[in-house]
Amino acid sequence: MQTIYSVNELAERWGLAPASIRRMEQEGTLHRLPDIPGVRFSAAEVLQLESIGLDAKAMSAWERRNLEAEIHDLKQQVQDLQGRLLRAQQVLQGGAV
Repeated sequence: MQTIYSVNELAERWGLAPASIRRMEQEGTLHRLPDIPGVRFSAAEVLQLESIGLDAKAMSAWERRNLEAEIHDLKQQVQDLQGRLLRAQQVLQGGAV
């Protein structure tokens, strides 16, 4: 069993681009092994990430902003649709709009 992985080995294992592996390191999802020439990651950490799922990583600031904006837009849509539904109910009940 392999005990350490290079960026390229890990990218191949996970089916990602090497840039994605580097980004995961920058985001703190992966941690390079100190005192080893080159960029290497421990197999233990790789297996741990695989066991919890690669998608379980923390969101980047950009991802969080996009999700918050999407939530805001969806809340606005819900509010608008609730208002329309209330007006339609009033019309059906013979009330004024």
